[in-house]
Amino acid sequence: MTISRRQFLRNTAAVSAAAVTAVAPTVADATAQMTAEERFDFHLAEFKKAAEELDPRIGSWCVARLADADLRCSLAISAHRVTGRYEGDGKYESGALSALGRPTIYDVALLADRVDGHRMFSVRTSMDRMVLAEPRLNTFIGRRVS
Repeated sequence: MTISRRQFLRNTAAVSAAAVTAVAPTVADATAQMTAEERFDFHLAEFKKAAEELDPRIGSWCVARLADADLRCSLAISAHRVTGRYEGDGKYESGALSALGRPTIYDVALLADRVDGHRMFSVRTSMDRMVLAEPRLNTFIGRRVS
């Protein structure tokens, strides 16, 4: 027996709708006993998981809840893509091109400090100096030059 494309899509939509209605009550039941903070954390974790499945290159998240009433934005969520990996102290290209259309070269050195379990790095040019945690470093640098 063969079925048409239209019949296949209609049957697939019916199965998908049944699956969604079967899953929805379990999520609602799971979150019903949670506080607003716990629900926020639960849904944020699910959002991050789904986003990372869509784009596996996401390597660093920034979630800021802003309390200032003068600001128009009370929640900001950003994700950064991994552009490089630390491969030892040395010179690295930037992960993005400069205004002149070429990468900036950074001197990267591992520091002895750890913050929240992440290794810390000194990242310098002749004009600039910063300290970055490893997840942020991997979204900032590109390939190793020397």
